[in-house]
Amino acid sequence: MRRNRPALICCGVVVAVLVILAVIFVALYFTVFRPRSPKVVATVAGTEISKINGSPPTLNITVHVDVTVRNPNYAAFRYGDVVTVVRYHGDGVGQSVMPAGEIGARATETIEATVEVDVARVVATPYFFPEAALGVLPFQTATAVAGKAVVLGSFKISARSEVACEVDVYWLRSNATSECTSTVHIGR
Repeated sequence: MRRNRPALICCGVVVAVLVILAVIFVALYFTVFRPRSPKVVATVAGTEISKINGSPPTLNITVHVDVTVRNPNYAAFRYGDVVTVVRYHGDGVGQSVMPAGEIGARATETIEATVEVDVARVVATPYFFPEAALGVLPFQTATAVAGKAVVLGSFKISARSEVACEVDVYWLRSNATSECTSTVHIGR
């Protein structure tokens, strides 16, 4: 019995240390390292419009969308390609793809996308001439950002955000207004 006593004490100490480490790890995970969703905000930073002129008549529209991502986690957030699509009455009339990247722990980064609108596709729709006569062209932009953060080297937090904007282009005045909504999905 005396020979087994040091082995029992050693095993007890090892088990106690493992339990204490597990409690500390769980406490840190749910307080400091708790996964948080990234905050994504998109704004239409500007719209460049050149009025209809020349023969044949031309109209050039460029939409600049800024997507600001704030990573509140204690791990870097790696995201894939950022795709921005511009639609006119549901038809895709422009697209921009920004390459994948990484946002550092507890950092904020702005991803700038510039989309050239294919005006020939806009003019080919039956909506163009009545709306052009009124002076306003309604566009929709959709931007998707998807990625993951790896916390403590083993816990992966997936996040996907989609930002949709309604953009009214007043081509006669060469300006635009926009209203954006954002949705974030965690763990998909």
